[in-house]
Amino acid sequence: MRIALVASLLAWSACVDRGPGPQPRKIDPAYVAAHLLAQPPAGLTPRLDVALGGGALVYLGNTIDRTAVIPGQIVRVTHYWKVVQPVGTGWKVFALLRGAAGSADFMNLPATDMELGHGPARWQPGELIEDVQDITVRPDWRSPTATLTVGLIEVGQHGVGDRMAASGPSTQDRAVIARVIDIDLSKAPPPPGTVHVPRAIGPIAIDGVASDPAWAAAVTSPELATAEGSADPVGKATAKLTWDDEFLYAFVSVTDSDVVSEYRNHDDPLWKADCVELFIDADGNRRGYIELQVNPNNATFDSWFAVTRAQGGDPSWDSGMQTAVKLRGTTAPGDTDQGWDAEIAIPWQAVRGRDAAMAVRLPPGVGDRWRMNIVRVDIRTGDKNPQASSWNRITSADFHALDRMLTVVFADPTGSIVPRPPSAAPPAAGSAAPR
Repeated sequence: MRIALVASLLAWSACVDRGPGPQPRKIDPAYVAAHLLAQPPAGLTPRLDVALGGGALVYLGNTIDRTAVIPGQIVRVTHYWKVVQPVGTGWKVFALLRGAAGSADFMNLPATDMELGHGPARWQPGELIEDVQDITVRPDWRSPTATLTVGLIEVGQHGVGDRMAASGPSTQDRAVIARVIDIDLSKAPPPPGTVHVPRAIGPIAIDGVASDPAWAAAVTSPELATAEGSADPVGKATAKLTWDDEFLYAFVSVTDSDVVSEYRNHDDPLWKADCVELFIDADGNRRGYIELQVNPNNATFDSWFAVTRAQGGDPSWDSGMQTAVKLRGTTAPGDTDQGWDAEIAIPWQAVRGRDAAMAVRLPPGVGDRWRMNIVRVDIRTGDKNPQASSWNRITSADFHALDRMLTVVFADPTGSIVPRPPSAAPPAAGSAAPR
């Protein structure tokens, strides 16, 4: 009886009228007319001339608007079809993108405007069809190439045997191998929890103002994420990172209607009031790391943790960092402020703390990976419990959170994380000592 009931319910659900599905885009007839050509473009390379359907169609070839594509980027491929005989109804164009052998990368591409406005059922003998296809390569594409295959397949079918036969060179599985596209993985968007930090394109003056051109090209965080278990801090904060031969640079901008801190001296307990904190585990082994703090009064705190937080830090260690703050208001409690910005230059040697033998290259090279995080601490007037937010999300119980640090990958000024041979490397950007 239970089986019968389930079968009845399934049958009923299959008959429910769910309303009309999405309607295909309407294509302007002028667009179609503009892409019915008298002849293919001069210099169409490579010229493929693949016959389909026993010679009813010829795929002439295609053009592409760039030589290499970054994952997440749009590439325009323009296909050219020559109609020899009508193919009749029941066929549609398909296009697939596949990664290199052994790769799981795959995209089934949607119909183009030309395919929607002038599909195979309307193709007439003698027509030369220009079919413009904009392809957004998946941001998580990881293969160094993408092979674009095109062809015709019976409407409603999906198998290789349902495709219109394609013969001659540049074919496989009854489809045309239209083009192999190079994928520039050196600039692929980083996965969640990873940031690519470009090398500075020019000098940076440590003055608390992110006006140097290098900051415009730096990697910028989203709004720092509220720590798990914490109330939302007042206002928002964002952070930037860049680097050169001398320093790792950080810039943190905070909006806050009541900026509060009584601390003005080096190594005061800045964390008991508003501040920003940086944690750097340069060799990424989750032991032996530094903590740096700056507050709205431009007071600083630094500590070396030889093992982990459980064993305690060494605040007698000095990082030599250089800082500047621009305060938009005061640090007195209870008044109305706008926020504050902190600009920080961290000497490379500082990231080793007291471990001179730490296995980390200084300055780092393109492609080197570190672990770090940036945390904003906000103390509301009359509240002893801090609110916190961070670039990579932490818990309110542990701001250090070695297991939740960002993976930082150092990149060249173009954003590439792939090292180049010395002869191909771009000139190093100039670097001026902070002042």
